Amino acid sequence: MGTFTTKLRIWNPADPVKVTEIELWVDTGATYSWIARSRLEPMGIRPARRKQFRTIEGKMIERDLAPVFVGVEEYVSGDNVVMAEAGDLEVLGAFTLEGLGLAVDPVQQKLVPTVGLALTALSVIRVDSDGNPSGQAE
Repeated sequence: MGTFTTKLRIWNPADPVKVTEIELWVDTGATYSWIARSRLEPMGIRPARRKQFRTIEGKMIERDLAPVFVGVEEYVSGDNVVMAEAGDLEVLGAFTLEGLGLAVDPVQQKLVPTVGLALTALSVIRVDSDGNPSGQAE
């Protein structure tokens, strides 16, 4: 798949007026989105916990995760992003895409809306002639 960039808005859930828009690489191989700590801290965004990550070279590193709100065009979601350190790339990862309800169109190199699954809402419980559930879903 080719690589491309997109614009992402980020803001502090505790102070929504502190918002920034950045351009970053879309990387479906990255679980989380990585945003520079130097961008997040001036917005009052603080880490919530630390997590280990395995780099592409196989090295184990630790980084802070921070809660934020994110948006691409009209799509908005709550998210946890990695507070990237100096030398780390800023990328839009898979969790952020899922939360926004977006997927990658590799041919047009853009983000496109997805259709969510609602399997439980589509299940129908069979009832017997007395109106009792039979325990089998259709």
